Amino acid sequence: MKTLKNLIKTALVAGAIGLAGNLYIPNKSFSQNVPKTSKEKLLPNLNFYFETGEYIHYTGHPEFKKYVEAWLSEVSKENKNGAIWFNYGDTDDDGVYDYVSVQKNSPPIKYQEKFSFNFDTKKIDYILEIYDCCYGLIHNCDKIITKSYNNIDQKEAEQLGEDFFERIKEFAKTQKEFSRFNSGQLEELVRKEYSSKLIMDSFGKLVGNSRIPIEKFLSEEEIKKVENYIQEKPERERIKKEQKEKFKELKRQQEEARKIEYEKQEKIRKEQEEARKPKARLKIGGGIAITLPRGHIGSFLGITPQFTNKKGKGFAIGLDMFILNSKMNFERSGGREDSEEKVGSYEYLISHTLYTHDILAKNTNRFGMNIGYVSPVCEIFANAGFLRQKRLAETTVVTEEYIEKYGIKQGESLFKTEKINWEKGKFFGPLYAGLGVEIFPFFKKTIKSNKNISFSLDGVIVGRDKFYTYYSLPIQYLNSPRHFIINAGIKYTFRK
Repeated sequence: MKTLKNLIKTALVAGAIGLAGNLYIPNKSFSQNVPKTSKEKLLPNLNFYFETGEYIHYTGHPEFKKYVEAWLSEVSKENKNGAIWFNYGDTDDDGVYDYVSVQKNSPPIKYQEKFSFNFDTKKIDYILEIYDCCYGLIHNCDKIITKSYNNIDQKEAEQLGEDFFERIKEFAKTQKEFSRFNSGQLEELVRKEYSSKLIMDSFGKLVGNSRIPIEKFLSEEEIKKVENYIQEKPERERIKKEQKEKFKELKRQQEEARKIEYEKQEKIRKEQEEARKPKARLKIGGGIAITLPRGHIGSFLGITPQFTNKKGKGFAIGLDMFILNSKMNFERSGGREDSEEKVGSYEYLISHTLYTHDILAKNTNRFGMNIGYVSPVCEIFANAGFLRQKRLAETTVVTEEYIEKYGIKQGESLFKTEKINWEKGKFFGPLYAGLGVEIFPFFKKTIKSNKNISFSLDGVIVGRDKFYTYYSLPIQYLNSPRHFIINAGIKYTFRK
């Protein structure tokens, strides 16, 4: 089919521009219940909803400076589940809707039509897109075919069919009559549009109608392409399912192979461990914990189970477990919340709320790993893990309120201050890493010595910890400052 050219009568377009230019388009979105009339409606089981607004950009369409969106649905407006979506769009912000899109769900297909009006040349561009019917937004479905025609005028529009040309006139007429208080004509148009949709009949044929004459839009090959796509869909899904099953089976075989290999390697590892016969020891001790930079002094009790080689020296690995009593204070801003509330004609109550948190972090436990090198005289070790931490905080909420009229502050501000105490425990708290040394003052005389006393010094660096604040909107995430803990104490070793 050759490219179609030229569409709307000059008089009709001129009238549409004149009236649409003075068209009132509200700024706020709204919906309207179906008005009762004496005339029986098409598709009475479907509810009619519509909204208007400014500045929206739908995928696959130009940006609308103003728009009208209407749809039919069996459910409530909030679900946004429509059988048809009808949109007017003003793309150049001149008060005239120069773009119309119509999207219809007609299982097993979805399709949409796009009409772009050029009121200077008295012509339109037309696009027809047919998709596979999938769940969700139309642009996420598989597109079967697209056909576009540019610069259509009245003569060639009439060649497409009287009813197709009548649709164009109805779009312009409804635009002229529409207002937020009079949606009856828009509703009638939307219901009429949905009642004349493309369908796939029981024989798998794509069927159009006089308002959408597909035999003039599409060639026989293009219509057949749509029909074949739908007819072949079950076979494609069957193949896809088979491929998925094959992939699952292959994955199962790979997991089984990995499991066999893992069991094999695990067996080798256990045999090697048995051959090495590692020697276990348990160290327990206590002392003081100093938290920097503010120098809080607390206490600690530590337990460190370790494994060394059979000679009881060389590299050792174990757990790093402490009961702590270290503290740290810091203050953080919790953010700001602004709001305004209309209280009268051009009068607004302005509210600014600031949140400040005075936080006391108490480290109660330390859990991690300890890796060291043991000699007959001393042990040098490194450790890493996390702190169990409890936070006690006082949140100060300062609210400033005042009245604005015509954007100008009226009178003095009213300030309100509130203090809120809250508590939060965190098992997996900030991470730490450190170095330490143990000195054995009583040198062991033989390999069979089973007890020893050691002096230890352990310094750790605690990293920043992200946490969220209470009583602060929106919720903010803060970082606690880094701090240092120095442990100094005595340890007693069992089964060394």
